[in-house]
Amino acid sequence: MLPLRFPKLWLFGGLFVMGVILFLTLAPVGRDAAVWFLSDKAAHFLAFAALMLWFCGVFRLPITPLVALGLLAFGGLIEFLQGMLPYRSAEFRDLVADGAGIAAGWALAVIGLRHWTRWLEAALPSRAAP
Repeated sequence: MLPLRFPKLWLFGGLFVMGVILFLTLAPVGRDAAVWFLSDKAAHFLAFAALMLWFCGVFRLPITPLVALGLLAFGGLIEFLQGMLPYRSAEFRDLVADGAGIAAGWALAVIGLRHWTRWLEAALPSRAAP
């Protein structure tokens, strides 16, 4: 992990978001339900891009290939579980959208946005003794 002031907060925050995504992807929805204004594939893309960028702000750059593989496995798990549910369906194209989102999040991290956790922590007041 990166040397951050709140590494556990950032890590568990990302894991919490993963839990929310898992819940939302497995919850029963009506046939006409839309993810607000996004298509299903766009929602997959954006969710996994955000997750990849999030975890790139927590882990060192050499670890990011493992993060990417872990997130792709998470996407595969979602599709597997959806295939087991009578009110959901698994789609390979969702996994492709997940992979594309992971690549996009990774690219954003490589060009410099991976420092978002450091920027946020720098903006927070430090606990200096009076």
